[in-house]
Amino acid sequence: MHSAWFNSVVGALEMLRKREIVALLLVLSLAGCTGWPKFSEFNQGHSWVQGGSGDYAVIYFLRPDTERYMGAADNRIAVELNKELLLYLVKSEYTVVHLKPGEVDVTIKSLTNAGPFREFKQMKHTKRFEFAAGSTYYLSIEPVDGEFRGVYFQPHMIDLASAQQKSRHMRAIGPANRKPIAQMSGG
Repeated sequence: MHSAWFNSVVGALEMLRKREIVALLLVLSLAGCTGWPKFSEFNQGHSWVQGGSGDYAVIYFLRPDTERYMGAADNRIAVELNKELLLYLVKSEYTVVHLKPGEVDVTIKSLTNAGPFREFKQMKHTKRFEFAAGSTYYLSIEPVDGEFRGVYFQPHMIDLASAQQKSRHMRAIGPANRKPIAQMSGG
């Protein structure tokens, strides 16, 4: 049975041109390295995550959908705090995290197509925020088109009304399922 399957695969590959085989192998290798986009993953053991009760800042991370297809930049993005992975997000998702108060560097890492040959390239952008205990913050992670340099993502602080508008057509993931932005009240 294995030999029949193998022979059919070999037969299919023989029909493809060399260029098509290289493209197929590239797609398969990228799928193995980065994985297909999936729902967010959250690093509960992050050193800035505040578990249980106590003084903490509430931070919503939003990744809105885009108007058009953006190639590799459409894959999931990694959100790091002070160079330590916090979570992954795909398009149209948001989640909430309780963090220790203080100044923190938020880094967004993503994959993009760059240069005249549209090669894959890792991008990252870091921005510093200060979070106060007892406060709620909304960070919208927006793409910036660097043309031939590729697309990178930048976190922007937005207000509650903007977060409610952006999240209307987004999936609440993880802890945000219990406290969606739409149910938040200003005040």
